[in-house]
Amino acid sequence: MKHVILMLLLSASAATAQVGMWHTYTDMKLVRDVVAGTDGSWAATSGGVFHLLSDGRFTRYTNVDGLSAIDYTAIAVDDGGRVVAGSSNGMINVFIPGIGWYEVSDIARAEEIPARGITAIEIRGEKAYIAAEFGLAVYDLDRKEFGDSYQKFGSLPLRSRVNAVHFEGDLVYVATAAGVAVGDLNTINLKDPENWTSWDRQNDGSQFGNVRDVLVYQDAVLAVIDANVITRFNGAAWFPWVGSPGGIILRMGLRDGTLYMITDLGLYEVEANSSVTQLGERLDQGGYPQGTRFLDLALASDGRIELGSTFGLARYRSGEAWTFEKPDGPNSNFFRSLAVAADGVLWAASGITDGGRGTYAFDGTTWTNHTVALDPGITTDGITDATSAPDGSMWFATWGNGVFRRAPDGSTTYVDADIVPGFPGITDDATFHAVRALRFDARGNLWTLHYISNSGMLGCRTPEGQWYFFSDPSLPKGIIVTGFGIDQFGQIWVMVDDSAFRGILLFDDNGTLGQTSDDTWTRLRANDANGLNADEDVTAVAVDQLGDVWLGTDRGLRTVFNPGQPDRISKTCFNTRCNVEAQYITAIAVDPVNNKWLGTREGVFVLSADGSEILTHYDTDNSPLLDDEIETLLIHPFTGVAYIATRRGLSSLATPYVQPDVTFTELRVGPNPFRPGIDERLSIDGLVEGSVIKVLSVSGKRIAEIATPGGRVGFWNGRTDSGELAATGVYFIVAAAPNGSQSAVAKVAVVRE
Repeated sequence: MKHVILMLLLSASAATAQVGMWHTYTDMKLVRDVVAGTDGSWAATSGGVFHLLSDGRFTRYTNVDGLSAIDYTAIAVDDGGRVVAGSSNGMINVFIPGIGWYEVSDIARAEEIPARGITAIEIRGEKAYIAAEFGLAVYDLDRKEFGDSYQKFGSLPLRSRVNAVHFEGDLVYVATAAGVAVGDLNTINLKDPENWTSWDRQNDGSQFGNVRDVLVYQDAVLAVIDANVITRFNGAAWFPWVGSPGGIILRMGLRDGTLYMITDLGLYEVEANSSVTQLGERLDQGGYPQGTRFLDLALASDGRIELGSTFGLARYRSGEAWTFEKPDGPNSNFFRSLAVAADGVLWAASGITDGGRGTYAFDGTTWTNHTVALDPGITTDGITDATSAPDGSMWFATWGNGVFRRAPDGSTTYVDADIVPGFPGITDDATFHAVRALRFDARGNLWTLHYISNSGMLGCRTPEGQWYFFSDPSLPKGIIVTGFGIDQFGQIWVMVDDSAFRGILLFDDNGTLGQTSDDTWTRLRANDANGLNADEDVTAVAVDQLGDVWLGTDRGLRTVFNPGQPDRISKTCFNTRCNVEAQYITAIAVDPVNNKWLGTREGVFVLSADGSEILTHYDTDNSPLLDDEIETLLIHPFTGVAYIATRRGLSSLATPYVQPDVTFTELRVGPNPFRPGIDERLSIDGLVEGSVIKVLSVSGKRIAEIATPGGRVGFWNGRTDSGELAATGVYFIVAAAPNGSQSAVAKVAVVRE
């Protein structure tokens, strides 16, 4: 099989869907820029773009919905509904109502400019003025082409970052990282720096520094400068005018002669005499989620005031608390680990970046986020791992609070030294229980991995609730461990990245948890040229359907085909058909038909079951992956959906590699009727492992015989064994187990048009 067949994302109970589509899941609550249009509001976020319609419905846009990037920083909309969105890498997308998005890549491809991120967009007539890290560019929306770009404003430094653009009649003002400048649009050549007037300091000689915003109010130019004041130009010099009433002054806005400003903590109205009136609550005084901050201000013509924030699109209503709107999605774009519960729900641990973002659950349709702020059962947002338990519960590892069990009813129970005496803490603080990973073995024991601990590297909880702790007595206490796997013999393969030892530490309790005398510890050194042959690190461990142990390293893939002889290590996938040698392996996942999915710093490689062939390779050039550096992988056993996590969010694609049924019950075929040559393929769901499929005419003549991928789902392309499209008629789809012990039949109508 030369290529992996892709399928649309499936929910746990859904039937096989259309082949070849991806989905992107991102957090869109970090709203960097917002604009209020006539039919709702548009927002540029760290996870794409969303449109909040007037009726409260959201439309999300990501890289699978017409966008060219995922991290958006600026957005604008014109009177005709055209939307211009700019990203942190310089890519621009334009939305035309009724048609969709198109790409403008000129800035992103301008490699001669070192910094190309888009910072702000203003539309004037048919032209979009695009502020960027190198200056100001003008894009003609009607002609779909760039005109002039301005990279030097008066005496300000070349390629100063432009933070904001403001129009006053025919004058265009720019707020830059070094000062303020103004040019006349009627001037023939604004590319000449001499045709711009610029300022970089106040009347007392102090430098503006970075200027965050600029506008004209009552015939005076106002600028928000780094000194956290609004400074005012009186026609001759600049003087401080309004200081911050609390927080960092970010943006100003003008509507119907009224001046507004926001700080990262509040919204204010500014009078002509410079007095300031607070509107609504301050974010540090109203019981809002910790860390919530305002970022942008939008004033709609219908009276709406909307703010971009770190917690979504914030709306001001007089006398009411702030409300925050954001599309459904995970709580962040960080995914350290993924696991599937017994009920098919996907769970994600966010890790500890920025303190952690809790855990998030996806049922195939909706995300549910569990954080300290949202779930009273969560005591920390630093959640490092998740695993499903035989009893239907989920267990989670935390960074500091031990581990906790989430029961099917949603209740949580924590385990640390207060509950279990001797539960390991870190070397510097025995009360800080940092757990890196956790897994269940075949006996139902829960194993836990403890970071830089003096009292136990490994923990084990039996099904009866008894805890045991283990450390290699020959190694120093407090070593750095990164993850582990458990093989079919119950051996624990621990990845160690410490100055005292780097490689695999293999622990075997020999089935006697309470007896340490027969415990064995085996070291597989990472840089052993006759063994793991890594540069320094072992980065991933996975055990496949046959019990073989697959090890990712910083220079390729290794396999132990007999875990009973762990020192017999094979260098895997280095021949001409399968060359991943020298790849930095970041993650390994095994799908239900035993293919190996490798996360690397250059995308995802899918290997055949024996590792001898690359079935396909996905990266940002040939697929909608959000990033080439993969964080973690999981293949959903019930649906065949491959979840691929990067630091920019989560991608998914549906595959035919679904956990096969144990016995035939009912074959489900679709579409029915099937139109060969029009419909891409007929999907056949409900197969047992290794099924052989035959297509028969009503007279019993064999039309086609099909090899399946090996899982629950197979496909027929509508062609006969001789390669011709099947004729119109009714056909029987007959599926049989490899040994012929069982079979199932379904009918399909074939229609040739």
